[in-house]
Amino acid sequence: MNPVVVAVAITGSVPRKKDNPAVPILPFEQIESTHQAFEAGATLAHIHVRNDDETPSSDPERFAVVQEGIKKHCPDMIVQFSTGGRGRDPRRADRRST
Repeated sequence: MNPVVVAVAITGSVPRKKDNPAVPILPFEQIESTHQAFEAGATLAHIHVRNDDETPSSDPERFAVVQEGIKKHCPDMIVQFSTGGRGRDPRRADRRST
């Protein structure tokens, strides 16, 4: 049998809790959601890290928290972080969207 890559996009860059209360926004929610997908057989996670207010984040500390949690709970999971959030000022990489 050929190997299969099962990819999940746990958050996306657009959906908010008002759209779907299950959308994982906070780092612990993203880690938990990725772990659930990993346990179900996912091998690759595409993740948009968010700020607490649900806007796209470029904060390296938030990325580090998510990455460390996934490494701990999902060994061998391939993680593809995205900074492609809409509406963010690229000159303010350490700040929330404006």
